[in-house]
Amino acid sequence: MKGKLLYLLAALLIIVPIVFSGCTSDDNDDDGDDGTVTTPQVFRVNLAGEPNTIDPNKASWATERSVIMLLFVGLLDFNSDLSLKAACAQEIPTVANGGISADGLTYTFKVKSNVTWSDGSKVTAHDFEYSIKRMLDPDTAAEYASFYFDIVGAAAFNAAASADAATKTALRNAVGVTAVDDTSLRITLAQTRPTFLSIMALWPTSPVKESVITAKGNLWTEAGNLIGNGPYTLKEWVHQDHMTFTLNTNYWDTKPTLTEIKYLMILDATQELSAYKNGELDMARVPVGTETATLADPVYGKQVVRNNDLSTYAFQFNVNKAPFDNLLVREAMSCAIDRVAFVEQVRGGVGTPAYSWIPPGMPGYDADLGKDFAFNVTKAKQLLADAGYPNGVGMPELKFQYADTASNRTIAQFLQAQLKTNLNLDLTLEPMEPAAFSAFVNSEQHTWAWFGWGADYPDPDNWLPDLFGTGGGNNHTGYSNPAFDTLARQAMMELDNILRLQMWAQAQEIVMADMPIVTMFYRERFYVVQPYVKGLEPTGMDGGIMGDTSLVNVSIVK
Repeated sequence: MKGKLLYLLAALLIIVPIVFSGCTSDDNDDDGDDGTVTTPQVFRVNLAGEPNTIDPNKASWATERSVIMLLFVGLLDFNSDLSLKAACAQEIPTVANGGISADGLTYTFKVKSNVTWSDGSKVTAHDFEYSIKRMLDPDTAAEYASFYFDIVGAAAFNAAASADAATKTALRNAVGVTAVDDTSLRITLAQTRPTFLSIMALWPTSPVKESVITAKGNLWTEAGNLIGNGPYTLKEWVHQDHMTFTLNTNYWDTKPTLTEIKYLMILDATQELSAYKNGELDMARVPVGTETATLADPVYGKQVVRNNDLSTYAFQFNVNKAPFDNLLVREAMSCAIDRVAFVEQVRGGVGTPAYSWIPPGMPGYDADLGKDFAFNVTKAKQLLADAGYPNGVGMPELKFQYADTASNRTIAQFLQAQLKTNLNLDLTLEPMEPAAFSAFVNSEQHTWAWFGWGADYPDPDNWLPDLFGTGGGNNHTGYSNPAFDTLARQAMMELDNILRLQMWAQAQEIVMADMPIVTMFYRERFYVVQPYVKGLEPTGMDGGIMGDTSLVNVSIVK
């Protein structure tokens, strides 16, 4: 889920063998032992992109998380109402049960005795220690490592990229994560972190098996090599085409009903919907701009499932590259873009115009913040003139990079038209293959790009420090403001929840004033789902697929 980076990724449509769910033909139905006809428990959905990695320690994208949650289970997880629950842990640590020390600095997790890897061997606290320290290792280059810098020694170890092997080993051993024995994991923090349990429910701390990584190296996540502790195993990964997951026969928790899940990688949402209509998918996104027509359709209108999720989409600038190193230029861009028209014309009325970063339904949402730079052509022109580019004269070439999907092309063309019409500016569009685009933005080579963020957990400290803090693991704008950094550090340690939320409100105000991004809309997912798909529970923190956090509860009933 969940902040998951969301770049509306997709992959090429390649013809794959079709496995039909619940066919009425005798040739495709399975006969039970008692002679009854049973429905094949096979679920097919579009991942909409080739994951860049499915290594839990390294992953940061929504599509990657959609895969990881099938293969790995961490100490904690989230319920459908986004509250915490124990997963591999026996219980959620509290002060009352001795899992959290009185000073709030030491956490002890007790690992359930029955947790196993998919090869049948036992998962222990040592596996969690190895995984967390591997995630913090600078050689791993984990995007989410900074989420865990409150752990004693974590930041120092992660910053030791150029250190010699002996120094790295010493720093690794100094990290405050220790397997006391096979069932007890102790984590010591350098300062209090009110949301520490929430970040321990995220995928980067899922256990990974050291012996497999040592033996297979970078190929350990390929089908046939990967050993996880989740409800499914990776049977097949045809890159840029599809992934097939089958039931983990050694799964230690309640086994799912679905025996097979297939993730296709169809690039185009229109082709995805066609695959759904042809019986090749059991659920599908509705292409942007066709939502109204789909709702009016006598068949598919009844199959529509909509869900507001905790996701915000925006245009992000690289503030270290001209002309976006000029605040006045960024402000002019904000005022030149009609967000209401964007939602109505590009999004088909699905979603809500966004003027600030934290979305509705989250603590810290401010409906008025950012509206000073809402659509206003007169103000946009004046700001551009004040920046030194009257009527666009003298403006260097503007480039906009995006993952090349039909939906993203529509977004890019909308932006291009807005700037030309409202500011007399020419925008060069630079579509990229989705995986290449992810790497391009991660390395901060972009000048201006489309991106989104979805909640990992419902709290402002998941939405601000890592994206806008100096050196934040997911800060790809190059933005840096010492005042923001200071306030964020204080808020992340503040135990008084009212004061803490006030600090985050101030921090968001700083970001919106500095404008490293132009927020556009709060997402609403819009899918069609076959009526025989039961148990799908969309949440505000799903990954790349609506309801992917509840696939263990899904069944096919015909």
